Amino acid sequence: MQKLFFVAILLISFTAKAQHVKVPDTAGYRIIEENKQAFPKFYKLFHQLLENEPLLKQVNFINKKGKGPGFANPSGTVTLDLDYFINKKPRFNDDRLIVILYHEVGHLHYYNNTPRAKWTPEESEKAAFEYSLLKTKEMAVNKDCAPLKTGLHFMLLRSQSNETSDPHVRALKRMVNEPLYAEYVAYQKEKCK
Repeated sequence: MQKLFFVAILLISFTAKAQHVKVPDTAGYRIIEENKQAFPKFYKLFHQLLENEPLLKQVNFINKKGKGPGFANPSGTVTLDLDYFINKKPRFNDDRLIVILYHEVGHLHYYNNTPRAKWTPEESEKAAFEYSLLKTKEMAVNKDCAPLKTGLHFMLLRSQSNETSDPHVRALKRMVNEPLYAEYVAYQKEKCK
C-alpha cells in the first residue's frame, strides 16, 4: 500500500510538472524583484527564507494559469507560479502570498519531521496550514495582524468547499473544528483589532 501511494505521488508530480511552463531562475528572480513594491512583505519574507530556512534548498518558477500559487516537494524545493505576480489577482494580495509561502515551507517541515512511510497528502496539507498559522501569529505578535487575519479568513472559506477530493479541503474541514484553530481565531479577535 505504501509503495503504491509513493508511486501515485510520483506520477502526480510528473504529470503536474509536465503541465507547467518552467521559467528560468534568472527570469523568476527578476519578476520577484520587479514586484517588490507591489508585494513588499512577501518580498522581504521570500529573501529571509532564502537566507535562513535550512529546509528550503531551491526555488523554481513556473507560469501556468489556474494551477495554484505554490508547490513544495520533499527534496526541499518550493515552486512559485509567477502568474500570481505578473497578472495581479485581487484575492491574492501581499498578505495572502505570505500565508502561501509559509504554507509551502510548512510542507518542507512536514516532510522533514514525519517518517516517509506516514506521509499522506491530507496530513501534509494540515501540517502546512498549521505552520502558516504559527508563523503568521508570530507576525501578529510583532504588530502585523494582516497575514494571520487573511490566513484564517481564506482557510475558513476553503473549508466550506464541497471539493472533498482535494486534500487541502479535507484537511481544512478537520482543522477549523479543532481547538488549535479556535485558539488562533481567539487570538486574532482579542489582539488584532
